[in-house]
Amino acid sequence: MTQADRGSGARWVHVADDLGPGALDELRGRCPGLQITGGDEPPADSAYDVLVAGRPAARLLSASAQLRALVVPHAGVPADTRDALAERPDISVRTLHHNAGPTAELAVALLLAAAKSLVPADRDMRTGSWVARFRPPDPTLLLDGRGALVLGYGAVGRRVARSLSALGMRVRATRHTAAGVTRDGDVEVHPAAALRALLPESVALVVAVPSTPDTRGLVGAAELALLPRPAGVVNVARADIVDEDALYDALRGGGLAAGLDVWWTEAQQLADARGVTASRRPFYELDNVVLSPHRAGGFALPEVQALQRQHLAALLADFTHDD
Repeated sequence: MTQADRGSGARWVHVADDLGPGALDELRGRCPGLQITGGDEPPADSAYDVLVAGRPAARLLSASAQLRALVVPHAGVPADTRDALAERPDISVRTLHHNAGPTAELAVALLLAAAKSLVPADRDMRTGSWVARFRPPDPTLLLDGRGALVLGYGAVGRRVARSLSALGMRVRATRHTAAGVTRDGDVEVHPAAALRALLPESVALVVAVPSTPDTRGLVGAAELALLPRPAGVVNVARADIVDEDALYDALRGGGLAAGLDVWWTEAQQLADARGVTASRRPFYELDNVVLSPHRAGGFALPEVQALQRQHLAALLADFTHDD
């Protein structure tokens, strides 16, 4: 495709990631004002304005002198992508939040499963044991009327906060752009710096912030120690936001439960999905942890894939006309 092929006012979008069968044709149908190509190699006569890629190779970032925007087709910007863009401040970055609903749903499911010790009770019932009815596993949490803290009040965090409020919890959230304390319905929103002050009154901590230099290691031994006992921790964001050793040690110490969907080592494709050790520490030995294989976003579900294409088309429509 050449500049002349594109037509007046049209933008050229190159989609490097595989978004599933028929995705390019669907995007072309939804965005008639755009010229859309696809593939993990730069097209001939590269002059694309917008690149769609989660982890773009250097050749894709440099092939087009006209590149002005990168669309990461999921929530959050991977660290290696952030590093690759360090020398390209001229490229704006946009992300998608099509999977905010599924992610929030699993966050709440993990909290409830951890808080109610569902996994050990289920396992015992399968052997005919009703012990959990008379001697609840430790910890088992009551959530109604208790405090919850949601780290990150974005697309996922807002949904989680509303859900926990509906369960009767007193919900507070932190947001890095908050200058002071505000209210959003039943949710009290605080600046990110208020984290430690809020932890002692929070029996539930849900991590929903992106991984950035400011948030990596945000929750460590000191923060976990500030949580009351019993309490529950859920992470549906990125593993490196929570200190690996500190979390394991706190869970071993008792009184704390966790639901984890993100890990420090993860399988990246189905062909390599077996035999991957998620952590240096044996979380799998702990009954007070619910383990989930980074599936909150539901990327393998056809419904979520359809949502991704819809949200991407809506975002790309912003690039249809000249500035």
